[in-house]
Amino acid sequence: MGPSFLYAVTIVLTATPAALFAQWLDYPTPGVPHTPDGKPNLAAPAPRTADGKPDFSGMWGWVTIGPPCDAKCGDTQIFREFINLAATLKDPVPCQPWAAEAVKKRRVEQGLDPNVHCMPRGAPRIWTDDYYKRIFEVPGRVIVLTERNIQYRQIFTDGRPFPADPNPTWNGYSVGHWDGDTLVVETIGFRDDLWLDTSGILLRSKAK
Repeated sequence: MGPSFLYAVTIVLTATPAALFAQWLDYPTPGVPHTPDGKPNLAAPAPRTADGKPDFSGMWGWVTIGPPCDAKCGDTQIFREFINLAATLKDPVPCQPWAAEAVKKRRVEQGLDPNVHCMPRGAPRIWTDDYYKRIFEVPGRVIVLTERNIQYRQIFTDGRPFPADPNPTWNGYSVGHWDGDTLVVETIGFRDDLWLDTSGILLRSKAK
């Protein structure tokens, strides 16, 4: 496999009580602290695992509809970044000429989007959509289950190195380490045909 299949993405999850803010309505996550009015207490200390690390276990999602949809999207709850990953950036995403040309083509030919064909959205894009995610934090790994396509992602936290030549997949190959109360996750081995948003930004680069 050539180096074009390797792309490093760093995802930082900072430990806050918001890890439990979006429960199933009928089956809330046990142990969630509540305010006197019965709502989840987002100001409460973050839960901890047996080894003292922040515990992200629970159901993740959104309870409000944000821009650009607002009320126009009905029950759909997505962030602006689902439409345009650079929506909140002051400057456009820097692209090499070949990548900029590919993005231009994708914006016109939306049928090329794997999402249109009900294919997995990939690890970065899945965080900006409206599907709930359940996280299980166990010794040595963090497991993310997603309703969309019933897919899963493993983040290894046992200190293992990246494989030398990972097989390209929708979610890539992830390893993580703790920096204080922040879980830093790096991922390589994504497929070359992934889209980061509806506008067609590519998830493709040479290995770092």
